Amino acid sequence: MSKKKSGRHSHGDPSLRTGEGGLTVWTLQRMAQEKQFDELDKLFNNGLTMAALPVGLAAGTAVPTVGFGSSLIPKVLDNLTIQSKYLEVDSKQFVQNLLCSLAGRVWRGKVFFPSNNKSASEGRNRVRKSLVLPRSPIVPMARFETMLLDRDPLAADATSNVVVLNYAHPETKPYWIEMILNEVQVYDVQVAVRGKYGPIFLGKTWLGTYDKKGQFTALDPGQLTARYFLDFNEGALKEQREEHWDGSEEEFVDPMPHVKN
Repeated sequence: MSKKKSGRHSHGDPSLRTGEGGLTVWTLQRMAQEKQFDELDKLFNNGLTMAALPVGLAAGTAVPTVGFGSSLIPKVLDNLTIQSKYLEVDSKQFVQNLLCSLAGRVWRGKVFFPSNNKSASEGRNRVRKSLVLPRSPIVPMARFETMLLDRDPLAADATSNVVVLNYAHPETKPYWIEMILNEVQVYDVQVAVRGKYGPIFLGKTWLGTYDKKGQFTALDPGQLTARYFLDFNEGALKEQREEHWDGSEEEFVDPMPHVKN
């Protein structure tokens, strides 16, 4: 059965696959780069209600939305405790460059792990291992916990259910980027819409802080750090490899763990 009686769609629902001319993560990325934010928000606020979290590897694109003059930069610096040679040079520029890198230059998508609970799991980001070496491998890092929720206060205008990603405990190895995410803390909310290959996710990222219980508070709920787009369908992964890849090697989570919760 591709669609539940409640109106909640499965990821295999053929009605969610629009075919040629449909949305891809790359067309959505161009829309964000061209600042078509009203159109993107309309899509986000009128998404699909899904029956379960997505599972597996996802092709991804992102566009940072924090500029150098953003009021978020000094708020981030107030919470930043990392001491490094980079911050001694120009801390504001360092934070802006970091956010731009995480949102675009070194990020390739995500992977969601299968779980006993279709509404709760965890995953990793597909991120370049080094911020400095341009051809270092893409590796799974920056751990997150994910849940499918009926609503989230940061996305109050969304009429569908939402997928949230909590980065309260991002470290795995740790990698340098993960240590930064312990300080420059983020939170994601995404919704599904119809796409060329099947359901595609529009995501929004906020800067903020986590308390000891892992609850997130945005520094400014009205200002996004980034917009990102994910496609878990095989067609999108094939297009990413054939048309949007730079030859970098990628390390995968193999075997993919099954989350017991």
